[in-house]
Amino acid sequence: MSSTNPISQAIAPAARYATLAFGWVVLAYAVALSLEVLGRKLFNTSFKGIDELGGFVLAVSAAIGASYAMAQRSHTRVDVFLVLFPRPVQKVLNTLAMACFAFFATFAAWRGISVLMETLDFKSSAPNLEIALWIPQSAWVLGLVLLAFISLAYAFHALYLLLAGRPELNAWYGPTSAQEELEAELAELKARGTASNAGLQGDSHG
Repeated sequence: MSSTNPISQAIAPAARYATLAFGWVVLAYAVALSLEVLGRKLFNTSFKGIDELGGFVLAVSAAIGASYAMAQRSHTRVDVFLVLFPRPVQKVLNTLAMACFAFFATFAAWRGISVLMETLDFKSSAPNLEIALWIPQSAWVLGLVLLAFISLAYAFHALYLLLAGRPELNAWYGPTSAQEELEAELAELKARGTASNAGLQGDSHG
């Protein structure tokens, strides 16, 4: 039995790259906001639409962040009673949880696309930034579509494992245990240490 979910291996990199890319956008906004605050205090001036831009950044980062959290199984799940059920029942409940999340994510993506289509039809623009509203909304919708894609892939895979009677279902789609979280943290620390040592060795050879 493989210890790694093949679906996670296939789709997690896309969510990771999207998160890293938009992380730079969040950092750029934080710098712009800091400059805006200093400008207001010191020079009695401000950037037009900085608060509106913050709303766009928040919406897109929430969608992309939810996608990455889904790929990493980081969403909070209340499992107080789950562990009390027999393992076959846990399989059904874990599959149901994936299916419910997939339904929610797909509905959110569908509504997001509808909002984007209305924006394109009416040629709406942001009132303060005076840019076409479809530009930030497109990034938001892409995040929602990514979330829907990941959650649907997990839901169909969980259903396949349930129907096939595979034992990996609870391990791959159940709530993350404290032991799993600890092992993940240790593996990440080990990877960072290996990367740091490699960098130091490269500097010493240089």
